[in-house]
Amino acid sequence: MTRSASIVLHLNALPSAAFPMFDPVNETKWDPQWKPRLLGARVEEGLVFLVGDGEHRTTWLVDRYDPVNHRIAYVVAAPSVLTRIVIGLKGDERGTVATVTYTKTALDEHAGPSVEHFVQHFPAEQTHWESAINAALERDDILLP
Repeated sequence: MTRSASIVLHLNALPSAAFPMFDPVNETKWDPQWKPRLLGARVEEGLVFLVGDGEHRTTWLVDRYDPVNHRIAYVVAAPSVLTRIVIGLKGDERGTVATVTYTKTALDEHAGPSVEHFVQHFPAEQTHWESAINAALERDDILLP
């Protein structure tokens, strides 16, 4: 079973300033619980990093890294679920519109309910993500005037 869910964020900065907030290093500026362990020297396509420990550890791959076109994608491997996350940013008259899409595939019959749960509840994260990222952009003093 494969299911997808998306959120759209309105960010108060230009795409070039907002884009770094979606890389594994800068996400720590808006998500204090995010603690990636990089297995490489810098953020680039092909970077592998780990999140969590023990049975909750996931392995992440930067599948696409395109700062010029403001697109980044990840593949996340967990024991029973494979996830692809695609993030694209575009400028608009108010700053940036970022679309974040998770596509989750259950790798066994036991993972189906968790995939369904995620798809149903991920849209509720929109408000939190938007306010947290905008607050981080404000702290970095890169908001649009």
